[in-house]
Amino acid sequence: MVGKSRILNRETGRQFIGFSVIGVVNTLIHLMIVIGLVELLSIHPASANGVAFIGANLFSFWANSRWSFRVIATSQRYMRFLAVSIVGLFVSILAINVSEALQLHYLAGVLLSFVFLPLITFLAHRNWTWKTWG
Repeated sequence: MVGKSRILNRETGRQFIGFSVIGVVNTLIHLMIVIGLVELLSIHPASANGVAFIGANLFSFWANSRWSFRVIATSQRYMRFLAVSIVGLFVSILAINVSEALQLHYLAGVLLSFVFLPLITFLAHRNWTWKTWG
């Protein structure tokens, strides 16, 4: 039983590290798309951000399916991934609104999101998006 627990912990650690690295790369991809669309193509920042979200979201799903969780990327899994991503967006917005309601700087909410959201989304993805039943 101890050996199995160790393997699960090591595997979870590997998944979390992969998820985190992909998250950083994904953030850079998002920023590059936004900056490129705004600066090079004069697209409105809100529209550019929407396009960047879609592109980065698709990359993140593909990369995490392949490397972090090592499962086949299916449309059903992507719908679950997208749902978790959208909930994460709302949590981020809520954190900013709460920080402002408490008369804190809006970046306090952003910081809270940066601290808690990766762990929350990792757990949601691990236990729902990429979970294999059977």
